[in-house]
Amino acid sequence: ILAGFSAYSRELDYGKFVEIAKEVGAYTVADMAHIAGLIAGGVAKNPFDAGFDVITTTTHKTLRGPRGGMILTRADKDIAKRI
Repeated sequence: ILAGFSAYSRELDYGKFVEIAKEVGAYTVADMAHIAGLIAGGVAKNPFDAGFDVITTTTHKTLRGPRGGMILTRADKDIAKRI
């Protein structure tokens, strides 16, 4: 189940996404490219705190780094191997 934002951020109920994913046996993925800097700064919710499996982001938007991307997984080696 994919959750994410466009340039207009808002609060999502990440816990609800995780709840639904568990009911149907799905993984959860959050695209946080537009809000990564807000999460790093502690002013937006972190999907991992709600139990998300995977987070994707860019390094050049709100993180203000060079152009690039990241795929992050929680501390579950099985998920990392599947990606």
